Amino acid sequence: MATITGKLENITGTIEDGTIDIALWGYGSQVPRSSGTGMLAKVDTAPIEVNPDGTFEEELTGNDQIAPAGTYYTVTVRDKNGDVVQTNAYVFLGSNTYDLDVTDPFDPSQPQPPLPPLIVNQLLIIPFSPTPNFPGDQYTTFGFTLTGDVTSSTLSGMVAGNLYTFIISQTGAGGWKFQWPNAVLNATPVDPGAGATTVQTFVCIANNGPLIPIGAGTYYP
Repeated sequence: MATITGKLENITGTIEDGTIDIALWGYGSQVPRSSGTGMLAKVDTAPIEVNPDGTFEEELTGNDQIAPAGTYYTVTVRDKNGDVVQTNAYVFLGSNTYDLDVTDPFDPSQPQPPLPPLIVNQLLIIPFSPTPNFPGDQYTTFGFTLTGDVTSSTLSGMVAGNLYTFIISQTGAGGWKFQWPNAVLNATPVDPGAGATTVQTFVCIANNGPLIPIGAGTYYP
């Protein structure tokens, strides 16, 4: 659920009585559905009375959790006489909190802003091999611990424009060598120190490489 908050004041900066109406729009000819759990038989709120300090809070199903895609909410502010001050449209995403005092509305006549990318695990831990492969079509960050020398390594599925990060660690013994893939250009040599870790990020400038560093590699500890 998305949490919506705000506060009503008048132009002198003092608390103002009023109400907030919230309604769902943009579902077209379909009955809107909430994440496949049920159909929404009511798509607006009763007038929300503000608290004595002028604040209000309401929980709503996020637009990203409603089918069909493309829905949005309108928020209508009314003064204590019931007169409409203004109606604005918003897109609210589940599990986020929106303070309408500082959240900008959007114009429903314009294309909806893109949803942010999902936050998913992009770190792939690759088991040791003297000839490891790093699959860029599956993950964008690779963890690899040296328990021996790597004599050669390869890339696969690298996608142009993506950033790829390599985290190469030594065991407590240290001293192991790592041969970067041929398509990785100007890479920082891996720190041979015992327990050391080398981190470096590259940008892929064409499918399957080459990978160009966006900065020098970092050693730690």
